[in-house]
Amino acid sequence: MIAFLQNKNKQHFETELYNSHYKRIYNTCLRIVGNTMEAEEAMHDTFLKIFANYSKINDEKAFFAWSKSIAIRTSIDRIRKKKIYFESVENLAIIDEEQIDENEIMFTVEKIKQKLVELADGYRIILSMRLFENYSFEEISDTLKIKESSVRSQYVRGKQKLVQLLK
Repeated sequence: MIAFLQNKNKQHFETELYNSHYKRIYNTCLRIVGNTMEAEEAMHDTFLKIFANYSKINDEKAFFAWSKSIAIRTSIDRIRKKKIYFESVENLAIIDEEQIDENEIMFTVEKIKQKLVELADGYRIILSMRLFENYSFEEISDTLKIKESSVRSQYVRGKQKLVQLLK
Protein backbone atom coordinates (compact mmCIF):
# COMPACT_ATOMS: atom_id res chain seq x y z
CA MET A 1 0.00 0.00 0.00
CA ILE A 2 2.76 2.46 0.91
CA ALA A 3 4.59 1.98 -2.39
CA PHE A 4 1.31 2.42 -4.28
CA LEU A 5 0.50 5.62 -2.43
CA GLN A 6 3.97 7.08 -2.83
CA ASN A 7 3.42 7.20 -6.57
CA LYS A 8 0.70 9.82 -6.05
CA ASN A 9 1.29 13.47 -5.30
CA LYS A 10 2.43 14.32 -1.77
CA GLN A 11 -0.80 15.94 -0.57
CA HIS A 12 -2.96 13.12 -1.86
CA PHE A 13 -0.58 10.55 -0.37
CA GLU A 14 -0.69 12.22 3.05
CA THR A 15 -4.48 12.42 2.94
CA GLU A 16 -4.72 8.71 2.09
CA LEU A 17 -2.19 7.85 4.77
CA TYR A 18 -4.11 9.84 7.38
CA ASN A 19 -7.48 8.38 6.38
CA SER A 20 -6.22 4.82 6.50
CA HIS A 21 -4.43 5.09 9.87
CA TYR A 22 -5.99 7.86 11.98
CA LYS A 23 -8.34 5.58 13.96
CA ARG A 24 -5.54 3.23 14.94
CA ILE A 25 -3.23 6.09 15.89
CA TYR A 26 -6.00 7.89 17.81
CA ASN A 27 -6.89 4.76 19.81
CA THR A 28 -3.25 4.17 20.69
CA CYS A 29 -2.91 7.78 21.86
CA LEU A 30 -6.18 7.63 23.80
CA ARG A 31 -5.08 4.57 25.75
CA ILE A 32 -1.92 6.40 26.83
CA VAL A 33 -3.17 9.93 27.54
CA GLY A 34 -6.59 9.02 28.84
CA ASN A 35 -8.79 11.79 27.42
CA THR A 36 -10.12 12.62 23.99
CA MET A 37 -8.75 16.13 23.58
CA GLU A 38 -5.22 15.12 24.55
CA ALA A 39 -5.49 12.05 22.33
CA GLU A 40 -6.48 14.18 19.34
CA GLU A 41 -3.55 16.51 19.96
CA ALA A 42 -1.16 13.57 20.32
CA MET A 43 -2.57 12.01 17.14
CA HIS A 44 -2.04 15.22 15.17
CA ASP A 45 1.50 15.58 16.53
CA THR A 46 2.13 11.97 15.55
CA PHE A 47 0.98 12.59 11.98
CA LEU A 48 3.20 15.66 11.71
CA LYS A 49 6.16 13.46 12.64
CA ILE A 50 5.02 10.73 10.25
CA PHE A 51 4.61 13.17 7.35
CA ALA A 52 8.08 14.56 7.97
CA ASN A 53 9.69 11.11 7.77
CA TYR A 54 7.48 8.60 5.91
CA SER A 55 9.77 8.51 2.90
CA LYS A 56 12.24 6.48 4.99
CA ILE A 57 9.75 3.60 5.29
CA ASN A 58 8.77 1.51 2.27
CA ASP A 59 7.34 -1.60 3.90
CA GLU A 60 3.78 -1.55 5.26
CA LYS A 61 4.54 -3.77 8.28
CA ALA A 62 7.50 -1.58 9.18
CA PHE A 63 5.33 1.51 8.75
CA PHE A 64 2.67 0.07 11.04
CA ALA A 65 5.15 -0.61 13.86
CA TRP A 66 7.04 2.64 13.30
CA SER A 67 3.90 4.80 13.34
CA LYS A 68 2.60 3.05 16.46
CA SER A 69 5.91 3.67 18.20
CA ILE A 70 5.73 7.36 17.27
CA ALA A 71 2.17 7.56 18.63
CA ILE A 72 3.18 5.97 21.93
CA ARG A 73 6.25 8.16 22.39
CA THR A 74 4.35 11.31 21.41
CA SER A 75 1.60 10.48 23.89
CA ILE A 76 4.10 9.80 26.65
CA ASP A 77 5.86 13.10 25.89
CA ARG A 78 2.54 14.95 26.28
CA ILE A 79 1.98 13.29 29.65
CA ARG A 80 5.56 13.97 30.77
CA LYS A 81 4.90 17.67 30.27
CA LYS A 82 2.23 17.30 32.95
CA LYS A 83 4.85 15.87 35.36
CA ILE A 84 3.43 12.41 35.96
CA TYR A 85 4.45 10.66 39.13
CA PHE A 86 5.76 7.12 39.26
CA GLU A 87 5.99 5.60 42.73
CA SER A 88 9.48 4.57 43.72
CA VAL A 89 9.80 0.83 44.15
CA GLU A 90 12.34 1.27 46.95
CA ASN A 91 9.61 2.63 49.23
CA LEU A 92 7.03 0.00 48.38
CA ALA A 93 6.67 -3.66 49.11
CA ILE A 94 6.62 -5.52 45.80
CA ILE A 95 3.43 -7.45 45.36
CA ASP A 96 3.58 -10.85 43.76
CA GLU A 97 1.76 -10.72 40.44
CA GLU A 98 0.39 -14.19 41.14
CA GLN A 99 -1.77 -12.76 43.96
CA ILE A 100 -4.20 -11.44 41.37
CA ASP A 101 -6.39 -14.24 40.08
CA GLU A 102 -7.25 -12.91 36.64
CA ASN A 103 -9.14 -16.05 35.62
CA GLU A 104 -11.91 -15.32 38.14
CA ILE A 105 -12.71 -11.98 36.52
CA MET A 106 -14.00 -11.92 32.98
CA PHE A 107 -14.41 -8.53 31.35
CA THR A 108 -14.56 -7.33 27.83
CA VAL A 109 -11.65 -5.41 26.42
CA GLU A 110 -13.95 -2.42 25.99
CA LYS A 111 -14.90 -2.39 29.69
CA ILE A 112 -11.22 -2.56 30.64
CA LYS A 113 -10.37 0.30 28.27
CA GLN A 114 -13.16 2.40 29.80
CA LYS A 115 -11.91 1.82 33.34
CA LEU A 116 -8.27 2.26 32.33
CA VAL A 117 -8.99 5.96 31.75
CA GLU A 118 -9.85 6.33 35.45
CA LEU A 119 -6.38 5.25 36.59
CA ALA A 120 -3.55 7.63 37.44
CA ASP A 121 -1.33 8.51 34.47
CA GLY A 122 1.58 6.30 35.55
CA TYR A 123 -0.55 3.20 35.95
CA ARG A 124 -2.51 3.87 32.75
CA ILE A 125 0.61 4.34 30.64
CA ILE A 126 2.33 1.19 31.87
CA LEU A 127 -0.79 -0.97 31.63
CA SER A 128 -1.57 0.34 28.14
CA MET A 129 1.95 -0.28 26.90
CA ARG A 130 2.06 -3.77 28.41
CA LEU A 131 -1.48 -5.02 27.78
CA PHE A 132 -2.44 -3.33 24.51
CA GLU A 133 0.86 -2.48 22.83
CA ASN A 134 2.72 -5.67 23.92
CA TYR A 135 5.81 -3.85 25.17
CA SER A 136 8.15 -5.82 27.44
CA PHE A 137 8.97 -4.47 30.90
CA GLU A 138 12.44 -3.63 29.63
CA GLU A 139 11.06 -1.68 26.65
CA ILE A 140 8.67 0.23 28.91
CA SER A 141 11.55 1.00 31.27
CA ASP A 142 13.69 2.30 28.41
CA THR A 143 10.85 4.36 26.94
CA LEU A 144 9.79 5.94 30.24
CA LYS A 145 13.35 6.22 31.57
CA ILE A 146 12.52 4.59 34.90
CA LYS A 147 13.86 1.42 36.53
CA GLU A 148 12.49 -1.88 35.29
CA SER A 149 11.66 -2.85 38.89
CA SER A 150 9.54 0.32 39.16
CA VAL A 151 7.76 -0.59 35.92
CA ARG A 152 6.96 -4.05 37.26
CA SER A 153 5.72 -2.66 40.56
CA GLN A 154 3.59 -0.01 38.83
CA TYR A 155 2.22 -2.69 36.51
CA VAL A 156 1.15 -4.95 39.39
CA ARG A 157 -0.32 -2.06 41.40
CA GLY A 158 -2.06 -0.69 38.33
CA LYS A 159 -3.59 -4.11 37.63
CA GLN A 160 -4.81 -4.28 41.22
CA LYS A 161 -6.41 -0.85 40.97
CA LEU A 162 -7.96 -1.77 37.62
CA VAL A 163 -9.44 -4.93 39.10
CA GLN A 164 -10.89 -2.86 41.97
CA LEU A 165 -12.46 -0.45 39.47
CA LEU A 166 -13.93 -3.32 37.51
CA LYS A 167 -15.65 -4.90 40.54
